[in-house]
Parts: sequence; structure tokens; C-alpha cells
Amino acid sequence: MKALILGLSGAIAISGAALGAGIPDDGCLVCHRLKGLSVITKENEVKDCSISDALYAHSIHRNVGCTECHDKVEQYPHKPENTAANCTNKCHVVDPSTKKPFSHKEVFETWKESVHGKNYEKAPDIYPYCSYCHTNDLLIDVTKLESMKMSLAKCSICHQNKDWIKDRFSHVASREPIPVIKNGFTHRFVKTRRDGWEIVELCASCHEDEKKMEKALEIEGIHDKFAKEHVLTAVESYKVTMHAKMLYLDRNDTRAADCLDCHTNKDGNFHDIFHKDDPRSSINVKNIELTCGRSTECHPLAPKEDMKNFATTKWVHMHPIPDSLGQKIVKIVEEFMFWLTTGTLLFAVTIVGLDLLKNLRRKH
Repeated sequence: MKALILGLSGAIAISGAALGAGIPDDGCLVCHRLKGLSVITKENEVKDCSISDALYAHSIHRNVGCTECHDKVEQYPHKPENTAANCTNKCHVVDPSTKKPFSHKEVFETWKESVHGKNYEKAPDIYPYCSYCHTNDLLIDVTKLESMKMSLAKCSICHQNKDWIKDRFSHVASREPIPVIKNGFTHRFVKTRRDGWEIVELCASCHEDEKKMEKALEIEGIHDKFAKEHVLTAVESYKVTMHAKMLYLDRNDTRAADCLDCHTNKDGNFHDIFHKDDPRSSINVKNIELTCGRSTECHPLAPKEDMKNFATTKWVHMHPIPDSLGQKIVKIVEEFMFWLTTGTLLFAVTIVGLDLLKNLRRKH
């Protein structure tokens, strides 16, 4: 009896702490806030299920209750297969622009039709779901940004609730060109919370996995040898281009194109990634010029002039297996320059080494 009373008291206390932190409490944190809460998966791996209520209270989803997304969890103990998040649900958070409940449904429907979503149900272990790319990131603390202090002060003249102002600014700041030091680089958020090279690395986490990509090609019925090589070497072929080299050297260089810059439409929602033969695709032959000329920092003359040959994906991805005379020449020159540079450096190191050895012998 004492144990029951203590258990109920603890649950009430924890729920009260969650509500005090501003978290919509579904009772989930009674267990999930416990450090070290883990389960053993079917793959015999340990999965940490603990949640920091302090971090959650400062995250993007801080105003959303657990069961608003994990809507199949209706009882305790819940089954592991019922814990998947439903990103299409309308949550109690109201969109201030429409005064309607907020939902990711429109974006989700675009994803379902894209190359990532159309075959997801056939192979959920191959294709990425929402949570693979999107994490519940912490909000930016705008009070620490010098560039935002004046804006906060001006807004507080009319809007007296400073916590409300900070909350709105923190949300908007993730999409504004505000300089933030991240991973040792000065990063300016423009289209996503990741910088360009992080986007490349995220895409590469699947596209460099040869076994995963071969399974995807089999599901999609792509058996042409050359077409398969283009898919399997997509990351490798991108990394040898000028786009990748500019981005690698300076993550803050907005002129350098990452994967999303080319594979999504200019006025899309960054989930509209379709096969190049699909007329909706940004790299379709009818849209490629517009894609390459989407910014004045890219190739603004591409849509105005007849530049389809320039704006072809053969030149954006320099594939290891050249399929044209131009690419073969580029590949030969690249190989020649690599070995010329390597040979020159080795020769120089050898001469310096021999000269040093000669001087040491003279001294002794």
C-alpha cells in the first residue's frame, strides 16, 4: 500500500514538473524521463528510451503532446510497434497565419509521391521516413545573439509578454541568415537548420550505402547497367565537382550548390524530389535550366539562353564511368593532373631528403 501511495505521489510530482516546464503532459514522462530507461530490440541492440524533459521544453516540439504524434499509444505498457510518429496529424498548436490547427500533411503528401516516399511501405528499412532527416532540434537562444537584441527591444514596446516574443523569435531565427558558430564554422541559416555540407553528408548516409541503394534499384525496377552506375556513384561523382569543392572549403558559401539546391524545385517545400523523367522533377530536361538559374549567384543566364547542354546532369555529376567524349577528356585530364602533382611532390620530397642526408654525412 505504501509503495502504491509513493508511486502515485511520484507520478503526480513528475507530471507537475513537466507542466511547470510548459510541456503538454500525457503521462509519458512519468517513465520516459528516467535516465537509463532502455529496451532490447529484435536486432538484440540496446535502445535508449529516456527523454530529458528540460531539453524537450526548449525544443521545436515543446508545445506538442507526445500522443498527438504517437497516436497509437493508448495504454500502458504500450507495444513497441505502436510508437511510430504520425507526422500528418493536426496538433493543438494553432498556425497564427490561418488560425487553424497546424499539420505537416501537405508536406507529407509531397513526400509520399517523391522518390523517397512512393515505395516506403514496400521497404521501410530502405527509404527514409520523416524522423530519419528531421530531429527535434533545440531552439536558438536569440537573447545571446547581438544582432537580435535591438529587434527584441523594439518588439517589446508593443508586445509586453517577453517570453512570447522570445518564443516567436526563436522559431523564426532557424530560417533567418543569422550567423551562428556551429562545428567550428560560422553558419548562416538560410533554408534549413543544417549547413550545405551537412545536407550532403545526410544524403550520403543512404546514397553511399551500396547495398541499400542496390535494393532500392531492385524495388524500382531499374536494371539498366549505366543507369544503375549513375545512382550508385552519385555521391562520389558529386564530390569531384566544383560545387562540392566550393562547399567543402567554405560551408557558408551560398554560391555552392548542395543536394537540395538542385534536386528540389525553386518554389517547392524541399520534399519534392522526383525521378528525372518525371515532369515535376527539378532536374527534368524541361526544368533543368530554371533549376541552374534559380539564383543570381548560380547560373542566371541558363534560363535566358539556350543552355540545355550546359545545364545537363552529366556535368553536375562527373560520373566515374564517362558517357561522352567531353567527360572522357575531363577524366583523362583530371587523372593526368593528379599523377603530375603527386609525382612532382614525391620528386621534391626525395630531393630534399637526399640533400638532408648528404648534409648529415658531411657533419659526421
